[in-house]
Amino acid sequence: MRWFVCVGMSFVLGACSKGETYFIPGTGTLPDCTEAPATNLDGSCWFDTGVVTIGSVGCSNTEPDDTFQSCALSWFFTQTGNDVTIVVDNEYRLEGRLCGDQLYLRGGWWLPVEDGGLCTYAEDSAEEVGIQTEGNVLTYSAAADFNQDQLSGVLALQGACSGSYDVALTPGGGCFFD
Repeated sequence: MRWFVCVGMSFVLGACSKGETYFIPGTGTLPDCTEAPATNLDGSCWFDTGVVTIGSVGCSNTEPDDTFQSCALSWFFTQTGNDVTIVVDNEYRLEGRLCGDQLYLRGGWWLPVEDGGLCTYAEDSAEEVGIQTEGNVLTYSAAADFNQDQLSGVLALQGACSGSYDVALTPGGGCFFD
């Protein structure tokens, strides 16, 4: 429930305390790489949008191939060289490695989806998921024309059920911490 208070406080007060972060393991791994990162993500805040597709039974009130629009969360990046740490929604920590334009991810987070066309951020419309090896890479694309930079890809996820997340992250606003 801490996430709801944090999200609500961010909208009302424009701030949320940065506390302990949780690490949800998945099977995703980070490769060794010597290729320079295509960009510097350090200190930036991005937001996710995309479609979640259910892959197996196990998540309440869903069937395989059901699709849901995700509800946006903040992704705050810290980068040193190729190594990246991401804090999702001020609560979950992902580890990453940026090799050229490929951002490899390890870990997981709490993924909310729309419920009846609305983002309620309720417990029954979200799942803690771990990123799996078969889909743990986002590709960085630099802004062209009037578009924004983007990190996009299809992440393989495992929680109470398996699924995929066709996601696009774009920079915007700010992540608020005390």
